[in-house]
Amino acid sequence: MTADVGELVASTKFSSINKLGAYAYKNTLVETVVKPHDPMCELAILKKLQDPGSPYVIELVSSKVSQGVVTLGFPYYKQNMYEYMRAQYQKRRWNPYLLATQEQSTLQLSNKLDANLAVEYFRQLAHALAYIHSKKVIHRDIKLQNVMVDTEAGDNAPHLVLIDFGISYDLDNPQEPADAKITDVSTSIYKAPELLFSVKNYTYAVDIWALLVLVSQLLQSNSTSERYVPAFVEDGSEGSNLGSDIRLISSIFEQLGTPTLEQWPEVRDRGSPAFAGMFGTSGDGRYVLNRSKPECFDACMRLFPKLEELSEPIRSSVIECLLRMMPFESTERATASELVDLLAECQT
Repeated sequence: MTADVGELVASTKFSSINKLGAYAYKNTLVETVVKPHDPMCELAILKKLQDPGSPYVIELVSSKVSQGVVTLGFPYYKQNMYEYMRAQYQKRRWNPYLLATQEQSTLQLSNKLDANLAVEYFRQLAHALAYIHSKKVIHRDIKLQNVMVDTEAGDNAPHLVLIDFGISYDLDNPQEPADAKITDVSTSIYKAPELLFSVKNYTYAVDIWALLVLVSQLLQSNSTSERYVPAFVEDGSEGSNLGSDIRLISSIFEQLGTPTLEQWPEVRDRGSPAFAGMFGTSGDGRYVLNRSKPECFDACMRLFPKLEELSEPIRSSVIECLLRMMPFESTERATASELVDLLAECQT
C-alpha cells in the first residue's frame, strides 16, 4: 500500500491517513519525524498489542515498510470521540422568561449525552488502558481525538477504540531512558501535573490523569463554544494549539487546590524547582485530597456536573474513581485495573 492510494481523510504534522474500502492506512515518512514520534516504534508496539488483543484497542490489520515509509492498516471508523462529543452539545431551547439581552449575550449549548452512557465510555476506556498497561505500554497521548466511536457495533452502546500509538513508550523496548523520558508528550489540557513540572521518570499514571480530563469532558453540562468540548480544567486554547502550560497548571490548582511540596515528593525530588518558586512550599489549604469526604463529594459534583443525573450507587462509585485519579503525586493515583474493578459495579 503506497501513500497515494485511497482517499485522503486526515493528515498530521508527520503522517497522512488514507481510506480505501473498509480500511484506513496511516503513512509516515520516517526521515521527517521528530522524537518522541517514532513510526517504527509505533509498529512494534501495535504488533505487541495484537497478542491477544483488546476490543478497545485498534486492530493492526496490515503493515509495510518500504522506501522509508511506514504504512499501517486499520479498520476504518467514521468518527472520533471529539467529533462525537461536539455533536452532543446542542443549543438550548429559547426561554421566553429570559430577557433578550441575557439570551443573546452568550451562546449556550447543553450536553445531551446520557450520563449512564458516559459511565459506560469511562468503563471501556479504563479497560483499554488496563490492557495496554499490562503490556507495559504508556500511551502518552490520551485525548478525545485518539478515541474512535463505532456506532454500528450492534451493542446497547457505541463501541470505543483507542488509537494512535505514535508517541507511546514501551517499557520492554524503551526508546528513551526510563529516568529521562521526554516530557513534551500529551496534548494541551490532558497533560498530567508531573509533566508540567518536568518529572522525567513518569509512569502509566500520566494516562490515568489524561483519562480523568477526558471523562470530565463527558460529564460537563454546558458549553459556550460550538468548536470546543469543555473539561474541568482549561489552558486557554479552546481547541487550538495555543494553550499555555502555566495557565493549565494554574487552572488545575484553582480547581483542586495546591498541595504542599511534601505532598508532592516526585516534584520535590525529581522535578523542576519552578513549583516551589511559583507556588511556594506550604500549599493553599485547599488541596482536594485533604478535604473531608462530604467536601470531596461536593467538589466532584461541582467539577463534573452531569454526575447529578446518575442514580446511587453508580454515582458514588464513579466519584470514588474520579477522586482516586486526582492525586498530584502520581504514585497515589489508581491504576487502570483498579478503575476497571470499581467501574464493574456500575454496569447495569
